Amino acid sequence: MAFAIVGLGCRLPGGIVDLAGLWEALEAGRDLVGAVPEDRFEAARFVDTATARRGKSYTARGAFLADIAGFDADYFGISPREAAHMDPQHRLLLETAVEALDDAGIDPGTLAGSDTCVFVGISDFSYGGLQMLKSRRMNAYSMAGYAHSIAANRLSHFFDLRGPSMAIDTACSSSLMAVERACRELASGGSRVALAGGVNVLLNPSAFVGFSQASMLSKRGRCAAFSADADGFVRAEGAGVLVLKPLADALSDGDRIHGVIAGSGSNCDGRTVGLALPSAQAQENLLRQVYERAGITPDEVAYVEAHGTGTQAGDRTECAALGRVLGTARTVGPLPIGSVKSNVGHLEPASGMAGLLKALTVLRHGTIPASLHLEPLNPAIDFGGLGLEPVDRARPLLPGKERRFVGVNSFGFGGANAHVVVGPPPATPPRPRAETAGELPVIASGRSPQAAGEAARRLAARLVGSAPGEPVASVEAVESAGEAESGGADAFYDIAATAGVRRARHRYRRVALASSPHEAARILSGEGVTGEAVERGRVGLVFVGNGSQWAGMAADLLDADPVFRAEVDAVDAALAPRLGWSVVTQLRRPADEWGLEATEVAQPLLFAVQAGIVAVLRERGVKWTVALGHSVGEVAAAYAVGALTLTEAAWVIAERSRAQAATAGQGRMASAGLPPAEAERVLPRYPGLVVAAVNSARDVAIAGPVNQLKALGEELASRDVFFRLMDLDYAFHSPAMERIRSPLAAALAGLAPRGRTDALISAARSAAHPTSLSSTRRSPTNSPTG
Repeated sequence: MAFAIVGLGCRLPGGIVDLAGLWEALEAGRDLVGAVPEDRFEAARFVDTATARRGKSYTARGAFLADIAGFDADYFGISPREAAHMDPQHRLLLETAVEALDDAGIDPGTLAGSDTCVFVGISDFSYGGLQMLKSRRMNAYSMAGYAHSIAANRLSHFFDLRGPSMAIDTACSSSLMAVERACRELASGGSRVALAGGVNVLLNPSAFVGFSQASMLSKRGRCAAFSADADGFVRAEGAGVLVLKPLADALSDGDRIHGVIAGSGSNCDGRTVGLALPSAQAQENLLRQVYERAGITPDEVAYVEAHGTGTQAGDRTECAALGRVLGTARTVGPLPIGSVKSNVGHLEPASGMAGLLKALTVLRHGTIPASLHLEPLNPAIDFGGLGLEPVDRARPLLPGKERRFVGVNSFGFGGANAHVVVGPPPATPPRPRAETAGELPVIASGRSPQAAGEAARRLAARLVGSAPGEPVASVEAVESAGEAESGGADAFYDIAATAGVRRARHRYRRVALASSPHEAARILSGEGVTGEAVERGRVGLVFVGNGSQWAGMAADLLDADPVFRAEVDAVDAALAPRLGWSVVTQLRRPADEWGLEATEVAQPLLFAVQAGIVAVLRERGVKWTVALGHSVGEVAAAYAVGALTLTEAAWVIAERSRAQAATAGQGRMASAGLPPAEAERVLPRYPGLVVAAVNSARDVAIAGPVNQLKALGEELASRDVFFRLMDLDYAFHSPAMERIRSPLAAALAGLAPRGRTDALISAARSAAHPTSLSSTRRSPTNSPTG
């Protein structure tokens, strides 16, 4: 039975957080080993590189992560107090597990309550040991924070996973053993999805001292696997988590597949000459069993990512087993072997993750990168006679073979061996091409506005093929380079569908509605606005009133959006007989000829634009529950929810705007930063002024005679209260409108809307209480001048 690797998350030395970063380091031949960071321990107290001494390490070299303290506890619902008592290894596993599911395009919420299993390789107890030395600082979170079992259980708890959940400690083979156990669980049918991984963090100098006393560490600070100069391994830290599914399920679910586990197995050396000495025979037995059971011949093994620690005994034993099972049985030349430890060091319980991730990059790029520090080769290993060839320079991966696999080997110093065989993703049949016309929503989300912004920047970089943090190229540059269209419409559709449908959508979101990758990237990285979603919200439409218009509004949509144009044409057909002029023609005029200062022009144009936008939203699948509007916007709101037909709405708009045109010059409006109650106390000193609208708890619109408005403005300015006179020659929502009540009612005689009004929320004020908002839902024709 085969298993698909559908998602992965990782932290490796050198700032590596994904396969692309790992490949860059491997291709460049980077050695990521360095000195122990100052924040880990005081190396001078525990290290003596000049002389081998009791109680001292002869090296402080290692490969380290840049940041093991940073942790977004709030994201995981963990209090700062609890987080402080969590082993950093637990924190890294949580982070990489979230990233692995995100990479898999799996919303973690869909796994809640499922039989998903968790297997984690972990062995270092440094954090717990150091904390226990300070017993007065221990609290209720201490034991759970340090226990290895919790490393796996914490993932199950956070994601609400109900399958088997356990930590595995077989020393250096722990994480590959976790993968093997996960495959067994999936094969049994006990679980349908598995999380498998490993983690290691170096905090305690005692382990450096202990391994030095056993002469296991490299004095030179180099993992020189298969070299005559090999003098031990180099300690390293990191983490990795894989998301696994049965291959058939992954194909059925339409998952992107990184690689396929075609075989796996584990065993133990039993009794050897010494506990820490490996057994070539036990490793040989395991290899033979795994490949025979998987039906893979030696010629189909294109490369083996060896355990390759750079110890004299370990390298010889491993090569003997690989040679006897695979190398000598080949007919296509020696078997290439290598070790990622020469680049990133030995991650100990997490080392299998590093090797497996390297295997995936080898399959993806069809190239075996060079292992470092090989020369001179170890003369004690008969590479030629064993049919093995350490890779000292990059080479293509067994070209011309239809079936090719990469083996990943791992063994622990207590004798626990594990081996996994990985193959490339299966070829999938062509699927119908995605439609290239139209726009797609591309969503980036996070649990804070900052996280959503960072997610948007990373997604933008993915869309145009640049590295996160680099500026998104201009449209012209992207198009000329062809980056934005790499993969074509299908790739863009897949990214949009994965981001919007499959992945978790968090509370804060940034959305780009775009027709191409470069357009989406530009919006996400610069023009987008981060909004806050509600858990079980509904959509409502809010329509603005007179005063929000500007010359040129929506004119470009007449040609750019056929749905918008069709709706505006329909509005024009309904309005023109009543107005005697065309809103479409007016929208196409130069901006200085729009005549928006006349309300009999502004109101019909506002309604036409609002109706067109509603049509576009409806065509794109937006559904709303309620609508409300301010002033003339109530007519558009009523039309949007079917309270008025288009003919009825056009009737109200035409007559309302014509009647109100007669009030020009009889007053103006202003906005004031006053709470409604305070406005009511102030206005009696200014005869004729009224509260025309309550915009918020601290903001009102005031209407009335212009001289009184200016006098009020002077008073408020002296008190440093906001006041602005609006550029309107009308006193809307004031007694100035009373003189048109009768003629407007006569003009609307016979208007009897039969549409439902339960989805319409009216903002009109009652006549009895001119400053209070009505709580009823009704047709705007009940307040024709409001």
